Amino acid sequence: MQQLEKNIKGFNILELLVVVAIIGIVSAVAYPNFSDWRKEREARAATLKVKNLIQGINAQVQRGLYAFVQVHVEAQADNLTIISKGMKMATLTPKINDGESDWYNDYESRCDIDSDTYWDDDGSIDDKLEVIQIELDEVTTTFASGIGAVCFSKNVRWYSGGGNFVTTSGGETSVDSILFLCTRNSDFATCDINNANGEPNRDHDNLFLVEWTRFGEVTMEKWSIREDEWILQ
Repeated sequence: MQQLEKNIKGFNILELLVVVAIIGIVSAVAYPNFSDWRKEREARAATLKVKNLIQGINAQVQRGLYAFVQVHVEAQADNLTIISKGMKMATLTPKINDGESDWYNDYESRCDIDSDTYWDDDGSIDDKLEVIQIELDEVTTTFASGIGAVCFSKNVRWYSGGGNFVTTSGGETSVDSILFLCTRNSDFATCDINNANGEPNRDHDNLFLVEWTRFGEVTMEKWSIREDEWILQ
């Protein structure tokens, strides 16, 4: 019996090259969009972690575990480290009762950023759920190096700051209430923000902020290039 010839066709070299070229074009078009999306997600996730850290340590104040707490931000050339710290009432009471102490006059002494023994619990040292440390490699802030800190208590009188979060203008000292975060890259070693109006001096693809009040209320916003304004997230 004669076998039927099989009608088998395959790709020739030209067809294969066309397919490879099409795949290359599609990939080249899609990759920048995917890369931008990934960077935006990374910056958003980092900002959300910071927001949650601030909310978390303030929740411990409301619960009564701590009487005084700190959010400590340390910027280095290649990362940001955010640490929450807590002071218990037994430690805080003598400081408040000392009328000669700097508590009544000096923001930075109150919200100490230097001592390793000032805080009862420190997220960089203690393995406790109440205080934590997060490291962020993908984002930067408005200062390339150094420390900024903000401190909260149930009595808003003790709201204070230290380092890069304290601003003096016209003889008046105030505590900053915003941490800006943007994607770290060759164009942005720091977030380029206008101090006068809190808006960027140039376009950032992924620019976020975490804002707080002395009462511990925390919000998160993203800068919209199209709308030219901050959008609540």
